[in-house]
Amino acid sequence: MSKVIERAKSFLESRSGNISVMMSIGMVSLIGVTGIGVDYSRVMRAKSEIFAAADSAALAAARTYGTAAERETVARKVFGANVTKLDTVASYTISPENIVREGANYGYRVAATATVKTMFGQMFGVDKYTANVLAEAIGVISSNTEIALVLDSTYSMTGWKMDTLKKAAVAMVDDLSKITPKAEQLKFSLVPFSNYVNIGMGNRKKSWMSVPDDYKDPDKQVCWNEYPVIGQTNCRMVTYPATPGSAPGTCYNDGVPYSCGGSSPQPARTVQVCDNVYGSTPTQKCYIQQGAWHRWNGCVGSRNYPLNTKDENYNVKIPGLLDYSCGTELVELTSNHGQVRSAINKLNPNGETYIPAGLVWGWRTLSSVEPFAGAKSTSTTPVRKYLVLMTDGFNTKSPNYPYHDSGDRATSDKLVKETCANIAKDKDNDITIFSVAFDVKDAGIKTMLKDCAKNTNGQFFDATNANEFLAAFAKIGSTIAELRLSK
Repeated sequence: MSKVIERAKSFLESRSGNISVMMSIGMVSLIGVTGIGVDYSRVMRAKSEIFAAADSAALAAARTYGTAAERETVARKVFGANVTKLDTVASYTISPENIVREGANYGYRVAATATVKTMFGQMFGVDKYTANVLAEAIGVISSNTEIALVLDSTYSMTGWKMDTLKKAAVAMVDDLSKITPKAEQLKFSLVPFSNYVNIGMGNRKKSWMSVPDDYKDPDKQVCWNEYPVIGQTNCRMVTYPATPGSAPGTCYNDGVPYSCGGSSPQPARTVQVCDNVYGSTPTQKCYIQQGAWHRWNGCVGSRNYPLNTKDENYNVKIPGLLDYSCGTELVELTSNHGQVRSAINKLNPNGETYIPAGLVWGWRTLSSVEPFAGAKSTSTTPVRKYLVLMTDGFNTKSPNYPYHDSGDRATSDKLVKETCANIAKDKDNDITIFSVAFDVKDAGIKTMLKDCAKNTNGQFFDATNANEFLAAFAKIGSTIAELRLSK
């Protein structure tokens, strides 16, 4: 018993040392817990930063027109620009990947990993933490969407321009249709324009149209007396001097210059010339001259100003023009994407440029009132409406009502501006305009197209070559596609 008492007394005498050891152990634990919290905070910050960077990179790449390599370049550049503050805290890697569906760009995926060196975790054998994130930006048409393609199909579009236009427009239709869960949610109309718009023969008897009946001029008999040649007299040799010919002049078709007129030089020549001797008894000859047909081919002119800039009051009817041809027929708003694609591929350059005609008919295809009334009203149904207007040059024609055969560009430019302003005021349809200048050299038309888009909070694209034009249509498509982050 005495030994037990002595040991207890000894422990009590040395208890201050034990308390110091226990306090030391407690302090280490406290520092460790605090340090882990600091490391955890740094990891969470790094993860948040790379998550935001991956989101931005995926969205930017998904909006980029081009090859997979070009999209990857954009993704890496945007990601790097958003993680500059992490260089002293963490290292990172990314794995960008193009998402393709049915051969078309569907979206973009960016996987990223951040590695954070610990400040306190090493005390417990943990020298680094890793954070993994995945961002996907995909396009989808999830709401009712109506798009009018108002496309310049004039003579100046002949060749590579028309080929590029067809490729760009078909790609837009294909790409958007592939990301539409329900075909009826996505509708297109197609409005090719030159001097006039072809609205189609099927609209001839509509209440809002005024088209004269086709008619034929009367046939008539044309007769003349023909005297027979019974001989020749006074034959002689006649010398004609050389002629130098004349240089060709310059003519224009839709603003495109070409050589016309002129004559070839002729050498000096000597020929025999005789006077005919005619008989005294004539023979009467006749033929029936067929009367010319005057037909309607679907071409429409303009109502008098200001109704030619408005979508209203169709008690004043739209004039159909006999004896005119005007290219590919308009396609009314439809969810039959194959029909639209086929019509685009049939576009045929012809005629000169009168932008107001295409613009007002594009508006009409998106309108919920006459003349077509196939569109939804944004005041009653959630629907997004877009008008894509492209041209490769300035107005070369102006109205001499109901025709568009005059050449006053200033008048036509004024009508474009006024029609754009009226579209912007149309809140029942709420149309956003994308305008594209294709290889346009004239600054005035570019400004006009830019202002037209700006009025509706849309965008203007200045495409100077085929690649920029394809990129412009792809950018418009990606904007319409409702790109969103799915992960």
